[in-house]
Amino acid sequence: MTWTRIVLLTTLSVTLALPAGAQEPRRFTRTPYLSGPDDPERGQVRGTIQLGETVVIEIPGGFDSILEPGVVPELSERRHSRRGGPFEIEGVKPGDWLAIHIIDAQPGPYGYYNNGGPFRGSLRRVAPIKDGMLHFPPDFVVPVRPMVGIVQVAPRINHPGGAWNHGGNLDLNSVQAGSTVYIRAQRYKGLLTIGDTHAYQGDGELTGTGVEIDMTVTIKVERGPDFPNGGVVVETAEKWYATGVAADWETALKIAWTEAVALVEHLYDTNAEHANRIVGTIGDALPGYAAGKLNTRGFPNDRAYVTLQIGIPKSLKRTGRPFEP
Repeated sequence: MTWTRIVLLTTLSVTLALPAGAQEPRRFTRTPYLSGPDDPERGQVRGTIQLGETVVIEIPGGFDSILEPGVVPELSERRHSRRGGPFEIEGVKPGDWLAIHIIDAQPGPYGYYNNGGPFRGSLRRVAPIKDGMLHFPPDFVVPVRPMVGIVQVAPRINHPGGAWNHGGNLDLNSVQAGSTVYIRAQRYKGLLTIGDTHAYQGDGELTGTGVEIDMTVTIKVERGPDFPNGGVVVETAEKWYATGVAADWETALKIAWTEAVALVEHLYDTNAEHANRIVGTIGDALPGYAAGKLNTRGFPNDRAYVTLQIGIPKSLKRTGRPFEP
């Protein structure tokens, strides 16, 4: 049997609704397209973005691998292409809050996922997309739900267990077109990177992959309001989210809970007691990446982690007077 090799070389495009007379946003194209070793420019500054500027960034999906049906990812050679960054943000200094608006996210025509169980051992499968539908064999389809797994600034220092509070590989489904990610810069010019784009990813990213795919993402970077949080805050049309990253679910939940209490205090001008009651009762705790040590088959791994978010609905309001029967 002969397998067809599919290489993701398609340049993606996105059509933006621009005001009359407005210029097309700058576009950072994905070059070079890899057919062999790693991108020699990986990790180098990809460009400078002005505050308030809208830009379009082409982002490679997954490890930019050649897609072959039946490939075992652990046995295939991983290539590392230039990600969506890092970008210098002009005028940003450590401590400044950035607001990264995800304006649009358009996936390419083909991606892949891992067809694996709870200890991975997975086979890679091609995932085609046509007319906005994601196809699984033999005949399953589902509408795409594009999301961005990595939104991060450069960390000030690297901790033994990995840097935190700078964003990173959070894999939160709240980070989609229409959402805003708030991150506190840790270095001058921020050094913003986005990547790990998925056409669809279930909450938890159970096999360690969603549908990894090339994506064209349109963003606008502005100064954000000050938050009392250490970690990332995400805003959607319906909710505010606080985030937690840790070596295990319980610890990540404690971190996200603490962050959510601080966020509710700030947004609703209340105290910790009242905010904690709100978070503990109506907060939605959702996993981002939940597999943790599963992908190392339970063996010790000092870099294993999980991520989660706690969502608070924007429908929560204050009336200005206590309840009266």
